[in-house]
Amino acid sequence: MFSWQSLFQNKRQLVKWLIATITPVVLVAGVLGVLGHQNEHATKLRVAVVNRDHGGQYQNQQRNIGNDFKQALHQDKALTAVDYQSDTKAKQALRQGVVSSVIVLPTNLTQQLADFQNSGKPVKVTQWLASGRNPFAAQYMTQALTAALGRQNTVLLVGPANNSALKKLAQQSQQLAQKADDLQVNLQAVGNGIDAQSASDLKDNANDAVTKLANYSAQLNDAVNAGDTAKIQAMAVAINNLSYSMQTTVVGGIGTMAANLSQAKALSQQSGTIQAGANALQQGQSDVASQLKTMVGEQTDDHNNSPLTQMMTFATTDLQPVKQTGQTLLPNVLVVAVSLLAILFGILLPVKATKQEALALEQWWENFQLAGVFSLLTVGLMVGSGWLWHVTLGNYWVIIAATVLAAWLMMSIVWYLKQWLGRAGWWLALVLIVGQGVLTVVAVPEAMASPLVKIGAFFWPLAALHRVVTAAIFGGAIQQDILVLVLWLLAVTILLVSYYRMKQRHNFKAALDQ
Repeated sequence: MFSWQSLFQNKRQLVKWLIATITPVVLVAGVLGVLGHQNEHATKLRVAVVNRDHGGQYQNQQRNIGNDFKQALHQDKALTAVDYQSDTKAKQALRQGVVSSVIVLPTNLTQQLADFQNSGKPVKVTQWLASGRNPFAAQYMTQALTAALGRQNTVLLVGPANNSALKKLAQQSQQLAQKADDLQVNLQAVGNGIDAQSASDLKDNANDAVTKLANYSAQLNDAVNAGDTAKIQAMAVAINNLSYSMQTTVVGGIGTMAANLSQAKALSQQSGTIQAGANALQQGQSDVASQLKTMVGEQTDDHNNSPLTQMMTFATTDLQPVKQTGQTLLPNVLVVAVSLLAILFGILLPVKATKQEALALEQWWENFQLAGVFSLLTVGLMVGSGWLWHVTLGNYWVIIAATVLAAWLMMSIVWYLKQWLGRAGWWLALVLIVGQGVLTVVAVPEAMASPLVKIGAFFWPLAALHRVVTAAIFGGAIQQDILVLVLWLLAVTILLVSYYRMKQRHNFKAALDQ
């Protein structure tokens, strides 16, 4: 075991430890970094829009509904709309993964929508998907385009003219609410003016005053007949106090009640006016609601059907349908299998000394022929296992050829780095293989990736293998990616043969110097 001092003195061993430490970190960070932002990248998905609509009269205006819908898609933040002039180019872009969906707006779209209220026949908008190339993109685009179509249907049903009716309804409703608040306050004031408890108290006070007045009057008459001066004076004071009390309580209360009743009468008349205004506003609101029902085409005998789902609908066709789950798994599984094959080859491959008596090409062939034959057998069995599990592969031999090229290429990379740099080269090759595997298997689809990632992915051998297998199963161009694999294999093979040749020259020169 190395001590810290010896580790820092042995630079090669230090590099090995650093690579061993960093490799799992890169693996975890790469997976989380790619998958963690998949939903954020989803807004970069592109939809091809082909507008054939020639326009026409709609809601008493010259309109082009196809162009309006196209502009709405351009303003939609959930996707990126791209205009195409022909169906053929749009389909080609879909098959190549440039776009994730295609919609074609029919020629007489505006006229069909104008006739919808009379005919009730929905308008079919053609939509093409390619779920085999990118299942997530196909699902996301279906949801996003359906939501956009619903918004466009709502806009068409409401329209510019009907929008003013909605504003009028909102204004009248606001006025009605204000008038209703005023009416409630005024009617409360009327209720406060006619206070039943105050009237009852006033009646009780008046009865008490009348009883006391009759009692005091009888006592005063008795005192006058008896000539009792003191009694007469006391009764006079009592009657005077009672008179004052009646003036302040009974008479004053009656006056207050009279004033309240007068105010109540005026408020009652005002409340009648407010009620009349409320009835008028209610009638206006009912009229606008009736106009809205007519506007959206609601019939008295059919209240359960929503016209928002009847005007424009998608007629969807999947150009690259997924028949079995194995079809979508196979490209990823083959990438992992080729990576594992290259790693096992690197473990088994010994670092041999260069032979001076043999040609460089002969030394390359001596190592390659054994690995080449076994890898060919392995790839044939790997791809053939798909038939065993009833996976529809399509271009079987194309998949085998691309996988063999990728396997030979990855093994050649391991071979070259290990022969050139020894154990450090082996670790470097391991990092390159794992990094490519992670970026290819868990990376976001090409349509969702940034331009820099797209450029890098074009040159990755394992990414090229993934694209070839996907295109071979679901349809699409493969020539470009096959060429990438062939060029990579030729370049690495030339490097290997050149390495043996340079090593021979180096050994020969060293022998002469001795």
